[in-house]
Amino acid sequence: MTRPTLRDWRATFAPRLLLLAAAAGVLAGAAGVGFRLLLNGFQWLAFGSVSEMLVTALAAVPQWRIVAAPALGGLAVGLYFRFLLPERRPLGPADAIAAARDEARLPLGKSLIGTMANALSLGVGASVGREGPIVLLGGALGAWIARLLPVYKNEARILLAAGVAACVAASFNAPAAAVIFALEVVLLRYALVPLPALAIASAVGTLIGRLCLGAAPLFPLPPYAIGFGIDLAGAAALGIAGAAVALAMMAGIFAAGDAAARVPVPAWIKTGVAGLALGVLALWVPQVLSYGQESTHHAMEGRYGLSLLLAIVAAKLVATIVSLGGGFGGGVFSPALVLGTALGGAFGHAMAALFPGAAPPGAYAAIGAVAVAAPVLGAPVSTALIVLEMTEAWSLLPGAAIAALVATALCRPIAGRSFFTWQLARR
Repeated sequence: MTRPTLRDWRATFAPRLLLLAAAAGVLAGAAGVGFRLLLNGFQWLAFGSVSEMLVTALAAVPQWRIVAAPALGGLAVGLYFRFLLPERRPLGPADAIAAARDEARLPLGKSLIGTMANALSLGVGASVGREGPIVLLGGALGAWIARLLPVYKNEARILLAAGVAACVAASFNAPAAAVIFALEVVLLRYALVPLPALAIASAVGTLIGRLCLGAAPLFPLPPYAIGFGIDLAGAAALGIAGAAVALAMMAGIFAAGDAAARVPVPAWIKTGVAGLALGVLALWVPQVLSYGQESTHHAMEGRYGLSLLLAIVAAKLVATIVSLGGGFGGGVFSPALVLGTALGGAFGHAMAALFPGAAPPGAYAAIGAVAVAAPVLGAPVSTALIVLEMTEAWSLLPGAAIAALVATALCRPIAGRSFFTWQLARR
């Protein structure tokens, strides 16, 4: 943690910076809500439903449409990148992190274009996450506010991070985690100086999100009980398994992207082929499509059996690698949650068979979500917090903390700080 100077503390509580952070909270919070609505619109065009219970909705969708929607959507996404973005690639958290290092230069227009492509990718069923577009959008709005007035370089970085915190808080109804997320993922350090501005932006974003989307937690769970003997040992073991899955996911995405780059056909065709493969896979395991809110919640509630959970782990891993390696835009947090809950649920079934007094599979599913997502984001504290805020299952805090720390400690020497910093290093 950095040690603030007296000048830093004076700047931290400057009314102007706090007012700008509140403004960033308003804009980014509203943008987070708007992104949800935009995503729903694309999903309706693709599958005829705006429900977040997509797997259930697909029961009424013809099989040809389940295959055609991601395939045609992939062609549309690829052409969108080809003609509208100079980089011809998806934009996401790595761009916000790079901007936070470089005077908060994150162009709003280009970020809006990138966010549209990410929403389209999610809407047509690509196995990607919502947090990537949200981080990009919130960061761009915070950086835009910083450009409106003369601010110091460090204040511009804080406002960029404040926009991220507000957008994440509005979208996931997780105000505390959003603040720590902005520190861990965007600013890449724990620091006291940005906290007041980040807290204000997150509070404003949370208020807007709750007014528009409701105040209920995203994944409400029953009050699971976790023991302090076998269950904590199980959480540590699950952290090891989560690290392996996280590494497989991250390395697989980069390997698939490298392989696709060597194929001598236009990039938009590759994205269409990736969508076609995803649609065919979804005929067998529909849980692979989009950000997987329904499958995440059902795994945490213990509704899935062992065989289905193992199938989801394998299929979702392939789907995420194909989607992001094939050129779709989007984040990695939601796929990591699906993988983690399925892995944790399967682990929980094994624990129940071996140790009858262990916590139920649903509890291990929630801990597994932290075990996989924490090393992918490089954010053990905020990942544990966001899962607990989304579930309100605070009794799982000891297990979630152990799983996050074990998984992150194992992954960091191999993959670096996070998936996003690995992306930046490759660029």
